[in-house]
Amino acid sequence: MKLTENNKAILIGVFIAVVILIFLSFKNNDGVTGAAVADTDAKSVNQNNNEVLPIENTPPTQEPEIQKKELEIVGSDEKIQFGTKNLESRRFEWEYAGKQWFLTLGLSPEWYEYYKNKGKLLRGGERQRNYDIYVTDPDDDDLIKLISNQLTKLGTENGLQYEEIPSFVASFVQSLPYTKDDVTTGYDEYPRFPFETLYDDGGDCEDTSILVSAILKEMGYGVILVSPPGHMAVGVKCDGTFGTYYEYQGEKYCYLETTGDGFLIGEVPEEWKNAKATLISIYKRPSLDISFDGDFKSDSVNSYINENIKIKNLGSDWAENVKVYVALQTKDESKVWDQITSEEFDIKPEETFSYKVTNLHAPTGENFRIYVRAYGNNVISDEVVSDWVVWNK
Repeated sequence: MKLTENNKAILIGVFIAVVILIFLSFKNNDGVTGAAVADTDAKSVNQNNNEVLPIENTPPTQEPEIQKKELEIVGSDEKIQFGTKNLESRRFEWEYAGKQWFLTLGLSPEWYEYYKNKGKLLRGGERQRNYDIYVTDPDDDDLIKLISNQLTKLGTENGLQYEEIPSFVASFVQSLPYTKDDVTTGYDEYPRFPFETLYDDGGDCEDTSILVSAILKEMGYGVILVSPPGHMAVGVKCDGTFGTYYEYQGEKYCYLETTGDGFLIGEVPEEWKNAKATLISIYKRPSLDISFDGDFKSDSVNSYINENIKIKNLGSDWAENVKVYVALQTKDESKVWDQITSEEFDIKPEETFSYKVTNLHAPTGENFRIYVRAYGNNVISDEVVSDWVVWNK
């Protein structure tokens, strides 16, 4: 078909119109794409529903909760046992050096009863032993050694240095609840043996200081007891280059608190800073307790006295070459009516030696009292007296 000039003009117009439409279509697509890129510089795009959300530049009204980092738990699954029957479990947990530590003991109720009775003197029923004797008591040596070995192993295997171990041991004992003697025992003063403090799961400053001293002494540290007014703590031999320390018998002993929480070696609670303190040596030694009973009868000339004397070694070492001196004192106490001295004997810790005296005499009608003294090579003399026997004239 032959196109006329009119038809050619129409086709050219349609072609031009199509080209313009295609050009405009591409231009619009480029503009949307560019706008989307530009918007992503200032807005967040929700790709699911194409909703645009603003970026939060202000902090939230509540700060997010920071989760506390859990402490590494360190301990031994091996239970330390002391006794053989009906053992009661005690698990101790404490924090030190950013770790949670634990120690488990199995303790015998029979041993607990033994120590309760051991703490009572033959006379009076009150606990009057010197504190150092509780530290060095020989009957719990095996228990203290096991605990010391366990704590030393735990500490060294977890990077603790030798000079850190006393603070580590103190942190273990500081974790025990503080209990008052008059509340838990009915006595104003009731020092506990280390076994008792562990079994009771607590004690006062004297009890915890006795326990810490026993453990550190077994580990080989030099220790003393430190007693500011109304308090007790431990002194650990040190070079004195840090913290608070005491000079005693030519050595320096750094203060170590055994109650409260978090006190390290050399740190003193505010209440006892700059306070004078009594320092108590700790070493194995005998300690004798004397008790006696008896009767007497009289005739017209003399009174005859019979006495049963018991000497018990409450200490932690043998009493060697002990003698007992018995006398009937006159009103002038420097003179006696009659006297006798025993042969020498030895007494091991917790053993009792009996000595019987018969027919000591004093003039009938004259006042007298019985005087008994025990002494030996390594024994500080102990003495007791009876009431006066007074005649009505």
